[in-house]
Amino acid sequence: MKLKTKLPLFTSVTVLTSILLIAFNSIYNFRDQADKDIERYRTEETNTIKMQLIDIVNIAYDMIDHSYQQSSDAGVRERYGFDLEDTLDEAGVKMVVANMLNITLENLRVLRFGTDGYLWINEYEPPHVVVMHASMPQLEGEPHVFYVGETDVNVYDAYTQAIKDNNGEGILKYDFYKPETKEWVPKISFIKLYEPLGWVIGTGVYEDYIDKTVKQKKEDLNKRINSMIRQTVVIGAILTLIATLVLYYFGNSVSQPIRMIESQLDQMSKGLVVEKLAIERNDEIGQMKKSLDALIDGFAAYAGFARQIGRGNLESEFKLLSDKDNLGNSLLEMRDSLRHAREEESKRQEENKRRQWAAEGLAVLGDIIRLGSGREKEMMVDVLKKLTEYVNAIMGGIFVLNDYNKENIFLEQTASVAYQNSKYIKKRVYPGDGLVGQCYLEKEKIYMTNLPDNYIEVHTGLGQANPKNLLLVPLIMDNNVLGVLELASMEIIEDYKIDFIERLSQSLAIAIASYRISLEEIQRNEDLKAQEAANANINPNFIEDV
Repeated sequence: MKLKTKLPLFTSVTVLTSILLIAFNSIYNFRDQADKDIERYRTEETNTIKMQLIDIVNIAYDMIDHSYQQSSDAGVRERYGFDLEDTLDEAGVKMVVANMLNITLENLRVLRFGTDGYLWINEYEPPHVVVMHASMPQLEGEPHVFYVGETDVNVYDAYTQAIKDNNGEGILKYDFYKPETKEWVPKISFIKLYEPLGWVIGTGVYEDYIDKTVKQKKEDLNKRINSMIRQTVVIGAILTLIATLVLYYFGNSVSQPIRMIESQLDQMSKGLVVEKLAIERNDEIGQMKKSLDALIDGFAAYAGFARQIGRGNLESEFKLLSDKDNLGNSLLEMRDSLRHAREEESKRQEENKRRQWAAEGLAVLGDIIRLGSGREKEMMVDVLKKLTEYVNAIMGGIFVLNDYNKENIFLEQTASVAYQNSKYIKKRVYPGDGLVGQCYLEKEKIYMTNLPDNYIEVHTGLGQANPKNLLLVPLIMDNNVLGVLELASMEIIEDYKIDFIERLSQSLAIAIASYRISLEEIQRNEDLKAQEAANANINPNFIEDV
């Protein structure tokens, strides 16, 4: 499927889906809010009905109270100007009172809530004789028992209990049989005690009255929702059609330059050099063209950079097209690998040069040590001079162990180079004193850098100098320290030079050991000669006497 077909098709589907989702969400929210409003309406309507029931009962209460007051002696006297008891006997009085109350009760029969509500009056005390029932007058004058739905509670007893619990009046909710539906229906009643006559005045309404009102509101809501759905479908269809036509035209204007860009990319994928397209647009196609131009420039940069590397220019720089430029990173990694290989080769050459330097130095100094046998002190001076020159030091000293007197062991400076006024020539250092004595005890080299000014003063042909670096190496043979070699330098003494000096220290230790052995041999020979001479001068008569 081509882009000019895909674009309007997919977009139309997207538009239609979006419209439907938005409509569904709107309808859902509308319905949810409406349901909440209906529940709130149900609550408000229920409270309103309760207030109306209270008003109806209060009106009946006031009418009965007014009639009762008018039928009293005071009322008759005030209205007719005579006393009932003076005119009529007790039976006559009761008849007059009953007639006046009956007139009131007949008037109350028409007082009701809506079409289903009615007013009734029953006696407070058991057996709760029905005094007046507007809906079923056949119940009047007799006690009756009506049970609350699915209970064994007489509804009149429930009235009495509610009056007791609420100080003479109260709202009572219960299920009661509704003749019209022949079903048990939830009912709300308000009852109030008229204490002078011991009457319970009540009225109520079945809750299906409220359900009818709520049902009507829900039906209105569903009509509105259905209307919204129809409008949404129509509007969605119109918008989808418009979007399809517009995007089909737009797809044609997009597909042609995209095909041109596709052709360029296809040629580049085959390694061909392509020219930039003459497309001038400010939309996404224009951005694609700019990206293609950047890619063409980038390929040219890749080629140029690769040529520089091929020519051996490993210092050539390359700017990545982006942080995720894998090809550019690969080229840079290749350059860095070649550069690293060149550096490693340079290091190998340098290592070979250093090994050769060390070998030559050990050979030269070894010859000095070997040829200096029998003149050890001069040999040490020659070695020290050559060593300081070879490692580019400006000062040096060799301290040899003197332990002939076991009670007075010290290190004696046997050779020195460039010490001020040669004041250290006969210097003695005891174990633990200074750096030389510390190096002797620890049997480890000591290397110090960044020495403070005037730490060591050296006089040379160029004047006075203060070396910044100091190296002390113990002269060890068979784990015995036979001396300490000290060198000072203006420059950092590199590791390979320190390694060279430590190897040389082993040769010096061997030379010192050989020298000590020679001295001991000479001493033994001299002692032996002295002993023989002493023996030769003994008196023969002394021997005979012995």
